[in-house]
Amino acid sequence: MASPSRTPKLDLSISGALVALSVFVLWGTKEIPPPFFDPIGSAAFPKYTAYIIIALSLAIALRASLALRKPNSPRKKSFREEPLLAISVVITSALYVLSMQWELLSFRWATLVFIFLLSALLSKFEKRVMIFSAIIGIVFGFGGQYLFTEVFYMDLPQ
Repeated sequence: MASPSRTPKLDLSISGALVALSVFVLWGTKEIPPPFFDPIGSAAFPKYTAYIIIALSLAIALRASLALRKPNSPRKKSFREEPLLAISVVITSALYVLSMQWELLSFRWATLVFIFLLSALLSKFEKRVMIFSAIIGIVFGFGGQYLFTEVFYMDLPQ
């Protein structure tokens, strides 16, 4: 993590880069041809995404510029660093993708296991959270399978 004195400057530079990237996206959407049957337009998604990124970047830049004006005061860390937890989250995410790539699990089962395991890891295996994460895993796994295959007509790993 960056030191508190450098964080506002880093936030300002990242915000500026994101605004510049979003402007390039908006500029590029002018070349997307108009649709025949879509009333919103085929460039609507990239445009609105760029506008949202610009708005969020400006909010972060405003917060960072206000933080630059305040004198630096030493902050107490409000969290405990847990590198093993971070590594386990990355490994779990990689195994989620690889299990579908290697055709070990279908999308619905891989998603169910991924959501359950990830939330169990992040909650340090708290029983109440694990019950809710099992329900959420079922909804996202089976509901996502239905949504992507029946509504959006996307092919998912079987």
